[in-house]
Amino acid sequence: MRAKVAVAVFSAIAVLGAVAGCGFGGAGGGEGGEGEDKDENRVVRAVGPDQLRHVELGAREVPGFVVERGSPATAGHGLPSTDSEACRPLVTALGSQPQPAPVGSVVETFAATTEKGFQGLLGTIRVSAYEGDGARSTLRALRSAARDCAGGFRMKTGEGQPQRFEEVRTLPAPGLGDEAMAYRLVNAAERAPSLVTVVRTGSALSMFFATHLSDPGAVEVPERLVAAQVAKVERLQRAERPPTAPPPQAGPPEGAEGAEDGEADDGEGAESTE
Repeated sequence: MRAKVAVAVFSAIAVLGAVAGCGFGGAGGGEGGEGEDKDENRVVRAVGPDQLRHVELGAREVPGFVVERGSPATAGHGLPSTDSEACRPLVTALGSQPQPAPVGSVVETFAATTEKGFQGLLGTIRVSAYEGDGARSTLRALRSAARDCAGGFRMKTGEGQPQRFEEVRTLPAPGLGDEAMAYRLVNAAERAPSLVTVVRTGSALSMFFATHLSDPGAVEVPERLVAAQVAKVERLQRAERPPTAPPPQAGPPEGAEGAEDGEADDGEGAESTE
């Protein structure tokens, strides 16, 4: 059963990348598409590339979803381009080379399942650790771009394929992390909406991309999935004795020396940081 679901998920992810360049999120919470910046007086530890594997979700950690480790290409191919400087942050987020570059990233895929199998909702999670002000500046650039590019934008994927998104709609943001935002993209060719949710926790960004293959109107970034992922990032940052090495059998995170494209892991996810 699980093998069949995994095959369906990765086949769908391949289709998704071809259709929308990668991106997909939106979850309930604050109004106006952005959550309040709450960390002015809170100190958290920076997350290094070797620690990122500890924030990966286990395959069945969130009930109703199958989560698998993804390769960097799962979160988009290369560095997309656009002639619109105002919309560039939105375009860059749809590729696999975030700007500014994080010190490391981990990528996961998720798919909603029931006893009947895959239900059409799927997406990608990318958790990135930054140095300095990188996480904050990235989120604020996305927020500005979503506002300035409400009428849509044109771009080319990292593989050179032209695409046009006819709308960018800001959505209510989840009340998680230090600040958050969410927005909706509509691909002009496919008329298929993709949702993007971004949550900043200290110097880390958790980005959620989602689409629905069978019912575009049912697309969502599931709140419990977002909450579970952000909670793991927070536990790692607040741990009194945070791990200094990846979990056993974990490959290097994207962006770290020796990182490979990788395959889905059949393990039950990262070690607890509690």
